[in-house]
Amino acid sequence: MGPASLRGAALVLEGGGMRGLYTTGVLDCFLDRGYRFEYVIGVSAGASHALSYISGQRGRARRVNIDYCHRSEYMGLGSFLRTGSFFGMDFIFRTIPEVYDPFDFKAFERNLGRYVVVVTNMVTGEAEYLEPREGPALFAPVMASCALPLASRPVFLGGTPYLDGGIADSLPLGKARADGFSRMVVVRTQPRGYRKKRTSGGLLYKGAYGSYPRFVEKLKTRNERYNAALDELDRLEAEGTALVIAPKPQPGLKRMERDKTLLDGLYRSGYADAEAAADRIAEFAR
Repeated sequence: MGPASLRGAALVLEGGGMRGLYTTGVLDCFLDRGYRFEYVIGVSAGASHALSYISGQRGRARRVNIDYCHRSEYMGLGSFLRTGSFFGMDFIFRTIPEVYDPFDFKAFERNLGRYVVVVTNMVTGEAEYLEPREGPALFAPVMASCALPLASRPVFLGGTPYLDGGIADSLPLGKARADGFSRMVVVRTQPRGYRKKRTSGGLLYKGAYGSYPRFVEKLKTRNERYNAALDELDRLEAEGTALVIAPKPQPGLKRMERDKTLLDGLYRSGYADAEAAADRIAEFAR
């Protein structure tokens, strides 16, 4: 099947750590169907998985996250002790794409659509929306979007520290709307009905990030913005301007899951859910 350009809707990809294997299944189905969204906005793992989708490398995001997840360089205490980050950012975003599973930079750069990465500015506490395009600069904003608080070192961009985009904007519906899209295909990594509880880590956040009080406040109130965005998404779906693909409940599945059988099952369920909705998506987004 030849590529089908989907200009009528934004593709919004939620984060979620290893739960993002669900998203890789959805995106591989889109590639198999030839579905090409011209506007893709991603947060954290969603921003990372979007890279292989835009470059047209079917299966690559799945391989990167399943084939290497047991290596100490990829994830774990060993990585944290060596690098200060639970996820090995250099391994994931430099060694793998340059050595083990090459990323097709040229194919990515040929993409004529927009790719937007959500990051959180630690100084202002606000979300920023970056649009990296090519070469070595491509991965740095994605690393910043994926850098989890307390589990990762901040990523500096232009001298400013950034962390996980989901802290300030977990579900960037407003940004997609501001960029001209009244219709959105939204890929979730949490099941329908999920709502985030308020964190109890206020003192820990203040101890770690006391120099960034606005950022600490955003950490403490993250659940409020996220839950409000979910309520808004429910409203948009009910009125027919959002089409949501979301996983079924996965009891026991962890944000930093390493069980390859569980992760592969999550990938397969994402693919199946996207395939079941494929005709509806094509009609909705054209």
